[in-house]
Amino acid sequence: MLTSPRARLCMMIGAAVLALAGCDRDPAPAAPEAPAEPAAEDTQAADKAVPDVPDVPADAHDDASGGGEAHVHGVGEFAVAVDGNQLTVTLDAPLANFGLGEGDADAMDVSTDISDGLVSFAGNADCRPGDRHVTTRTVGDHSSLTLELGFTCADVSKLEGVRLNAFTTFPHFETVDAVFIGPDAQVADMLTPGNPELSTR
Repeated sequence: MLTSPRARLCMMIGAAVLALAGCDRDPAPAAPEAPAEPAAEDTQAADKAVPDVPDVPADAHDDASGGGEAHVHGVGEFAVAVDGNQLTVTLDAPLANFGLGEGDADAMDVSTDISDGLVSFAGNADCRPGDRHVTTRTVGDHSSLTLELGFTCADVSKLEGVRLNAFTTFPHFETVDAVFIGPDAQVADMLTPGNPELSTR
């Protein structure tokens, strides 16, 4: 079983995206039958077609030795999961988002102070902090950080949202893909400085 915080974060975001992708969709119409032989002019047009190339952010880095993991400054992934009265918050982002250089990864392995005040809660769930873990990884010349914060809540059913305070604490954050997975709801959203709260309903 995968137990690293990054592996759990990827599985949570992937599961939520798949679940949300199937909501309220009509089945796709059947594809039309392809002609037996394309016309000569259609073949010539297809030969001249140029495929669309996706835009790559200017600050995206891909290291050949890193197995293809994208490293984009300013972005991150945020997941909130509920299990009984336990709430787990995970944030994964490049070190640069935290105002740190690529070479600062070793110093961060032992410091959990970076997670102080990282999140706050809307509603009356009365969530108290518990365990917190900081892990770093370096792929090629690029380093990233994963924070995992545990909370125990008196009444998680009263939780209305989770605010990510990283945008004010660490101004290098620009956008964060966020997902909430609870017993009664799964919510996905894009968090920004103007929209820093992930709804839990």
